[in-house]
Amino acid sequence: MIRIECPIPSVINPAADSADAQSVAWMRHFDLCANEVERERLSKSACGQLAARLAPGCSGPMLQIVSDFFIWNVAFDDEYCDEGPLSRQPGELARTLSLIHRSIEVPESELYAQDRYARAMLDIRRRLDERAAPAQICQWLAAMRGWFLAETWKAGNIAAGRIPSLDDYATLRLYSGGALAFPPLVTIAEGYVVSPDLLENRHVKALTEIAVSLATWMSDIVSYHKEIAREDGGHNLISVIQHENACSADRAVAEATAMCEQMMRLFLCARDDLVPAAPAELCRYLQTLGHYIRASYDWCTASERYAYGNGADMSIAIGSEPSAFPLREASSIRSIAWWWAPGQQRRSSTGTSAISR
Repeated sequence: MIRIECPIPSVINPAADSADAQSVAWMRHFDLCANEVERERLSKSACGQLAARLAPGCSGPMLQIVSDFFIWNVAFDDEYCDEGPLSRQPGELARTLSLIHRSIEVPESELYAQDRYARAMLDIRRRLDERAAPAQICQWLAAMRGWFLAETWKAGNIAAGRIPSLDDYATLRLYSGGALAFPPLVTIAEGYVVSPDLLENRHVKALTEIAVSLATWMSDIVSYHKEIAREDGGHNLISVIQHENACSADRAVAEATAMCEQMMRLFLCARDDLVPAAPAELCRYLQTLGHYIRASYDWCTASERYAYGNGADMSIAIGSEPSAFPLREASSIRSIAWWWAPGQQRRSSTGTSAISR
C-alpha cells in the first residue's frame, strides 16, 4: 500500500455517471480500441469519473467533451502508443500522429478520415470550437503537438531497446500521455480564460508542470504491474528508477513515492504563495491544477483500469502518514530542478507575490 498525503479536497461533478456512459457509447461509435476485448475493458475504466473530478464546475455538454477526450486518450494510448505495432515504429507513428494533428488543425475539412482516432478527435475539436476562445484552441493544439512528439521519442527508445534516464524520463513523461492537454481543455469546459501572459509566468509554468507530473507519476506507480505485463520498453517511472539504480521494484516505489511527496509539498507552498495577489482567473486556474492532482489520485485508486494481476497491491491510500523512505530529492533531477529555483516558491522580500492583479 502506497501512502501519499494529499490535502487537496476531493470534488466531483454530479453528471459523472451520465458522462461515463455516454463516453463509452461515443467510443464504440468511433470503433476505438484494437478489438472488442479492449473496448469492454475500457468501458469499465470510469473515464467519466476522472473527467468529473477534473472539471467539477462545468455543464453537462462540456463535461462530456472532457470525458470523451479522456476515453479517446486511453484508447489511443493503448492501441497506438503503448501496446500496438506503432509503439515500436517511430517513423510510422510520427506520420500517423502528424496526420491526426493536421486533422484537428483544419476542422473545416475531414482530413485523414480513414483513421478512427482522427475522426473522433475531429469531432472533439469541432465541439470545442463552439465554446473556446481562439487562444485556448492554440494552447490545446500546442499541448497536443507536444504529446505526439513525445510519443515518437518513446517509440524510438523502444525500437532501440533504450530505457531512458530518470532525467530524460521526467521530460518525456511531462508530455507523453497528453497530460498537458488537460489544463487548457478544462479552462474551456469550465468557461474561463487565463491570459497567455499569466500562463507563461515562470511561477505559474512551474505549478502547471508540477501538477501534471504529480498526476502522471502517481498513475505510473499504480499502473506498474499492468505495464510490465502488457507493454515493452520499460517506460514507467518504477522501471526507470529500477534500471538507473539497479534496485528492486519495492525500493523504486519507495523512491518514487518520496519524490511525489516532495513535489506535493512544493506545489502547495508555491500555490499558496501566489493566491493572495493573483487575479481571479489565475486563482481559478490554480484551483483547476489542484483538482487535476486530486482527480488523478482518486481515479487511480478506484478505476478498474489498473486492476491487473497483483496491481491492487499498488493502490493509493490518501492520508497524513509520511513515507518511511525519504530516499531521493526530486530537485536532484536536472530537467525539473528549476521548480525549486531560489525565489520560485517564495514571496519576494517585500512580502508580495510575483503575480500582481
